[in-house]
Amino acid sequence: MEKSYYIVTFKPEYLALLRSIRSEDSQPDAGPEDRNQRAVVCITQGGFGQDVVDDDLQLKERFLEYLFSAEDIDFPRTPALFDQYFTLERAGEFIDLDYET
Repeated sequence: MEKSYYIVTFKPEYLALLRSIRSEDSQPDAGPEDRNQRAVVCITQGGFGQDVVDDDLQLKERFLEYLFSAEDIDFPRTPALFDQYFTLERAGEFIDLDYET
């Protein structure tokens, strides 16, 4: 099975959404560590008997499922919503510095 690596960057719109949710719940505002947040995301594709799917589409839906569950946000997990709050770019290369040959 093959792994695909992506970099997800959180747009200011998502941070504004979090601030509005936190203010409704009386939670502290997002700190400086929440600004310009990026995440490296890995998704496994392929394998015997698995259909070929659109990596980007699957990653967007699964990333939203993970993130919204963690943040307790009840929004649809759609690619359009992902594009509203995040940017996605394929990592050119992934280097595992702990990998032993």
